Amino acid sequence: MSETETKKESEKETPKISNQEFWSKLWSLLSESRKLIFIILSFTVLAAVLDLVKPYIVKVVVDHLTNFNKEDLGFMAILIGFFFISDQARSWVSYLNNVKILKLSVDVEYYLAIRAQKKLMFLPLGYHEQENTGNKIVKIERGVNRIITLIENISWEVVPTFIQIIISLIVLFWSDYRLGLPLLILAPLFLYLTHRTNKQMSPRRKEMYKKYEEASGKMTQSIININAVQSFVQEEQELNNFDKVKKDIQKNEHFQWSKIMRSGLMRNGIVDFGNAAVLMIGIYLVYQNEITVGTLIFAFTMSVNSYSALFRLSRFYDRMEEGKEGVRRLMELFSAKSDLVVKKNAIKPCDVIGQIEFKEVTFNYGGSKKSALNKVSFKIEAGKMTALIGPSGGGKTTIARLIYRHYDPLGGQVLLDGHDLRDYDLYGFRRFLAIVPQEVEVFDVSVRENIAYAKPDATQAEIEAAAKTANAHEFINKLDKGYDTLVGERGIKLSGGQRQRLGIARALLANPKVLIFDEATSNLDSQSEALIKDAMAKIAKNRTTIVIAHRLSTIKKADKIIVLEEGEVVEEGSHLELAHIKGGLYSKLLKLQELGEIKE
Repeated sequence: MSETETKKESEKETPKISNQEFWSKLWSLLSESRKLIFIILSFTVLAAVLDLVKPYIVKVVVDHLTNFNKEDLGFMAILIGFFFISDQARSWVSYLNNVKILKLSVDVEYYLAIRAQKKLMFLPLGYHEQENTGNKIVKIERGVNRIITLIENISWEVVPTFIQIIISLIVLFWSDYRLGLPLLILAPLFLYLTHRTNKQMSPRRKEMYKKYEEASGKMTQSIININAVQSFVQEEQELNNFDKVKKDIQKNEHFQWSKIMRSGLMRNGIVDFGNAAVLMIGIYLVYQNEITVGTLIFAFTMSVNSYSALFRLSRFYDRMEEGKEGVRRLMELFSAKSDLVVKKNAIKPCDVIGQIEFKEVTFNYGGSKKSALNKVSFKIEAGKMTALIGPSGGGKTTIARLIYRHYDPLGGQVLLDGHDLRDYDLYGFRRFLAIVPQEVEVFDVSVRENIAYAKPDATQAEIEAAAKTANAHEFINKLDKGYDTLVGERGIKLSGGQRQRLGIARALLANPKVLIFDEATSNLDSQSEALIKDAMAKIAKNRTTIVIAHRLSTIKKADKIIVLEEGEVVEEGSHLELAHIKGGLYSKLLKLQELGEIKE
């Protein structure tokens, strides 16, 4: 990809952020540490002033040595004492400052990571479905690491260096204005060259960070789906895909650092010329008896320190600009807005009856022109079992997501006990809901902790009671460590049926008023399905139960069956009512299953 193409691509994908906006947002992110930052700044200024003492003492010593006599020995001893004291004072100030800087780094790493986790936890499902897990993780890790590096560089290099340059410039002009002219003229040229180089690199850096996230996403996906990768012998394919992205990163990094190193040669030339100019001017002034030898040494030392500081400042700027993109992407996460608005005076229910109604609900997923639901209306009676069936893509799972308010409808209303879900406190009403999805999400912890996830303070007796009702207690006791058995990432040590029964136990422990089974018996063997259907029947009593299913045997006893096709309700009724509608979709599906053309 050419530099022009890279620039166009990055500008299209990411909004430009000005330096002022960048620093303003960063300052906002560090709001918890502002007091500590001011303390560090104070110590840094004090250290920079103390750095001036030593070269000045050396200047005085050299000046006295040029006309040395015995009477000066006492004064020289005092100067040496001051030299030692200033060194010790500088060491203590540096020690205290370093302690504060390290505290700042540790604190920032802690609360930014917590804040990022909190942000991800409370962003709606729609946000998480737009980006894969690896991308989000690397965005947070790189962003937080870049901020830590930025803080440490600013504290240890930038602020001390900036103060040193200002003090050096003042001292050089105080010694003789001609000694300060080279620095005054060359410093802006040096900084302009640094800025121009990094501005040229900005599109490359944006592309690199996009590729960093893509590479992390590919690695995460290949590891998460390692069973499929190895089963279909696609190890080399995954490696090739990952290698391709990493080669793009490698190419951009080589280009970036080569350009910066070439720029470094030019900046070195400016530094060398500046030091030579100060030395030449100083020698001429000593020859003309306009300054002393001590002043020349003092001025030259300050000049060398200034140009060295300037070079350190430019290297920091290089690193800052390289890391700024990582910080910017983390800022995007922190500034991401939820599509779900919770009203200030939202209803916080103490209990719910469980009656649900859809009124003319229209919905489509972002970026899709096809409606997932098109003016759908129906009622789900409290305490009854309602089944949602129909061909794939009919809108069944979308209905479950809207009931949970993972999304808001684009048109119409979803009502719970007569109130629009948008009038409820989001987390207030969700406490009365539970779901058993087709793929139960199992954490890499013990069986006990997985069941108790819906109620972390549950007693062992409550956990076992839920497991027994879900027909899970027997297989749990056969595991190596019973309820303390670790189930592995995504429950890899358990069978599909066992994971489903854990999911049912978890949902039961939540004691919900509305319980949703989303394809809970699909893809299971007959024995597992029978156990799960038995568990479903036991826990559905006196609850509003919604069963989403393809297997019609699962929902024959439902109080109401709602048949959906292409985002619309085409039929409603009981099993017997729908089975006798000639030419009806339910009747057709029933016959196909009886013939074995649709799997039971």
